[in-house]
Amino acid sequence: MKRNFMRTVSAAALSTAGLIGIGTATAGATPATPAAPHATAADSASPAEVGLNAAKFYFFKDDNRHGGYAYVTGSDRDLRNSRWLSGPHKGRTVDGGTSSVNNTTSHFVVLSDHPGSCVGPHYYSNAHSSDNDLSNNGFDNKASCVSFR
Repeated sequence: MKRNFMRTVSAAALSTAGLIGIGTATAGATPATPAAPHATAADSASPAEVGLNAAKFYFFKDDNRHGGYAYVTGSDRDLRNSRWLSGPHKGRTVDGGTSSVNNTTSHFVVLSDHPGSCVGPHYYSNAHSSDNDLSNNGFDNKASCVSFR
């Protein structure tokens, strides 16, 4: 009886873990990691944000999601007004300075290199994906506009 109970519990746990791990990624991108950038006391999350990293699109100054970060929770047609939240460029504009991204949202996100109009070359990020090096997509240090779809 104990053995049947343990089999049932184990099967239920594996089924739940399998459902939670479902996601998609773009070609050349890796599935998004749940770990967001390291938070400092100044960047502490409110109780409403805890566990809700799935609602943010992260920009990183350097390759491999390093060198400072910023994020948006929806479309922003002009990244000249967005600022890096950490790293050596903290406080400077995000516009034209993104080298890697992490999309922990359930949205398809499009980056463009023209603020305001969001026209010109584009970079596409599927929901729940990341890209550690935008230079291999020809979009390193070009993001000026972000659109959630």
